[in-house]
Amino acid sequence: MPQEGNANAPANCLRFLANDLHLPLVCVGTNEAKQALMTDQQLADRFEARELPAWRDDTGFHQLLASFGSTLPLRRASALREARIRKRILHLTEGVTVRVCRLLEEAAVQAIASGGERIELETLSEEVVTASLVSISDRRTRRTAA
Repeated sequence: MPQEGNANAPANCLRFLANDLHLPLVCVGTNEAKQALMTDQQLADRFEARELPAWRDDTGFHQLLASFGSTLPLRRASALREARIRKRILHLTEGVTVRVCRLLEEAAVQAIASGGERIELETLSEEVVTASLVSISDRRTRRTAA
């Protein structure tokens, strides 16, 4: 196993998984992660970088919302696929996957705290949007500080 504690540990770990364990790998991350991966010539030769497109109001997005709706720990079903809620989610997140995830997580927390136990159009307030985006910013700040 690669030694930890050095700057090359993530790259060494990927090499170990691919070479020694013969595992097929799909790496997902931010643009910073892509840049880090592409600075290692061996890894850059092995991986192809692709950008995920933003979600659109289509069947795939409906399925994503259905999946979230079935896994969120709410006592009441949320109508996430209802047109007004779906369009609000897309508008607030610009279809960016991590933003959709954080928004729905924060909305679920708010729904539980309010006792409503379901995400409704009113749950997707500016306060929830701000809290979800702050959590993304906080994570980014903590990552760069480490």
